[in-house]
Amino acid sequence: MPPTHNVERLLSLALTLTSSTRGLTREEITEFVPGYDRMNPTSVRRQFARDLARLSRLGLDVHSHPDLVNPSTLRYTASVREGRATTASFTETERLMLASAAAMWNAESTGSLGVRIRAKLASYGISTAAEVARGALGSSPATTPLLEALESRQSVVFSYRSSTSQSAQRRKVEPWALDVVDGREYLYGFDLEREAPRLFRVSRIESIPLEGPEAKHPRHAHPPIRELLSESESREDDEPQNPPIRVRIAPFKALALRTALGLNAAESVIDLPASRARGLLESAWAEPLWVSLEGESAVALTWKRTRERIAALHAGSPSLTWEEASSFEKIKLKRARDVGSGEGELTRLSAEIAYLHAHGEVDTATMAKEFGLTNEELEADLEVIYNAGDYSRGYDDLVDVIRDDGYVSISGAESLAHPMQLSASETSALLMGLEALSESGTSFPSEDLRGLTSKLTALLPEGTAVAEVPSDPTPTRETEALRRVLRAHARRGSVRIMYSPPTREGVSVRDIKPLEVSSRYGMLYIRAYCELSEAEREFRSDRIVESWAPGDPYAPEIGDRTTPLSFPLEEWPSVTLAIGHKARWVLEAFGAKVLRAEPASGRIIARIAPSSPHALLAAVFETGGEVEILDPDHIREAVRGVAETKVARLGE
Repeated sequence: MPPTHNVERLLSLALTLTSSTRGLTREEITEFVPGYDRMNPTSVRRQFARDLARLSRLGLDVHSHPDLVNPSTLRYTASVREGRATTASFTETERLMLASAAAMWNAESTGSLGVRIRAKLASYGISTAAEVARGALGSSPATTPLLEALESRQSVVFSYRSSTSQSAQRRKVEPWALDVVDGREYLYGFDLEREAPRLFRVSRIESIPLEGPEAKHPRHAHPPIRELLSESESREDDEPQNPPIRVRIAPFKALALRTALGLNAAESVIDLPASRARGLLESAWAEPLWVSLEGESAVALTWKRTRERIAALHAGSPSLTWEEASSFEKIKLKRARDVGSGEGELTRLSAEIAYLHAHGEVDTATMAKEFGLTNEELEADLEVIYNAGDYSRGYDDLVDVIRDDGYVSISGAESLAHPMQLSASETSALLMGLEALSESGTSFPSEDLRGLTSKLTALLPEGTAVAEVPSDPTPTRETEALRRVLRAHARRGSVRIMYSPPTREGVSVRDIKPLEVSSRYGMLYIRAYCELSEAEREFRSDRIVESWAPGDPYAPEIGDRTTPLSFPLEEWPSVTLAIGHKARWVLEAFGAKVLRAEPASGRIIARIAPSSPHALLAAVFETGGEVEILDPDHIREAVRGVAETKVARLGE
């Protein structure tokens, strides 16, 4: 059966069961609801049971009760587990954090789980639309099955390659907890073959975990995964072959990394022991222009060799020209939409129904953006909704989807007009996203992160393992700086900020009037009217060095004290990239449109129009040389210049 028919059947089943008050028998349902008539009787019984389980995971409570006349026959109804009461308690800042926590998940590999989270948040009025953003969580296809096994309390079987073994080994594990530490995901659980608790790095799981029998061992209290990991690595970190790392940062730059390392805005150098090196390399790649790692440690040597590789890759003529690539075969980028998964699509369709009922007539382009779809994909969804119906009265009462000049509204489907509750696995995923936010050095206040963590934790069934956000009871200077900006936005007033642009030396001091605050990939973006520029500008939260309330006598004078670099990093035009296999995420992150495949190497040649040169720079360095800028020449030169930059010169 085609995937579209599967989803139409599931959506019609949801509408039918939630609309029925007396309940329908299995025979009545499978006779009325289209789709079951294509199956034999045995297949109908099995499919109906599977469909009821899917509706339950979606967020519907499925009920059954004996028929009054024939008690041996069951009648079925369903009701929506509404999320309205919960979401009503979220503050505006918490909504931004939820959107950011969802954006921390990699849309390419989270499958149905990611679809469900983004759809449900969109139905709550929480936009998860991201621009140049790529979440790192869930990059392993093992993550989603592990979260769902935690929720269902099932054991799992997978192939695992440890750091010391040459080949992968089969593991049977009862999951106890899944958490993120320094951007990496770890599973802690009871290893059934070793008969003891074990810690696993998810990225080393080489197969998709398969659900096994129900877990039998109780989940004993244990330290947070962060502590377990520190204990397992403490001996290795103390060995003499792991020398300290010198981190050098240009003044007023890489503010998030500064906060994580305990440096103030003007300090330039800190020496770190190897025990604090976890996650340092990934954080440094996000700021390749302003950060340098020095010394003889493995991390510092990797940093040095990667920069040398990128510099060499962009020296001289490009390895290929766009004209040469024009003869290569055209290819299309497969979007991560989880088509035909049933649960993921059904959740999104139900969320779209709730969204349309809540907003009335809406602009289709806006709605598509809210749900992370193209206009064509949204139209396909609306067609599925249009073909679904309520069969609780024995005949089809189809949903009416009204399209008019770029706008859409809905009539019918009232039984699914309510936002659905987040499931345990979806809530746990958001908690992991909050943990990643906390580690990423964003400007979200730590006390607000803890408050939202408590609210989400309260939604979980008792005994569910969750991620923990590290506590930090002392508000930092960065937190107070952002709060002044948020207060100015709330009262529609002005605030003075010191801002550090990512592609120019120095800082500027500006009076701004915040107009809108949004969230993308864990960062807050403040759209504001800037008096210095006499125009609207956008400011990223982690680049605000300090802020002052209006009239503060200690506030510095406004003025632009920045200077351009010796190589151009502003107003980049369309860029042509050659992208290796390990860097395919760049294609989706930057919305690549024109793609060609190089036959010999397997590289993808793509053209993009980056909205931020800093974001593209970070991507080039994060991929470790898997991306080559082919044209234009001045951008190749800029990348080479960044790779060869001596941060000491900028910072002294």
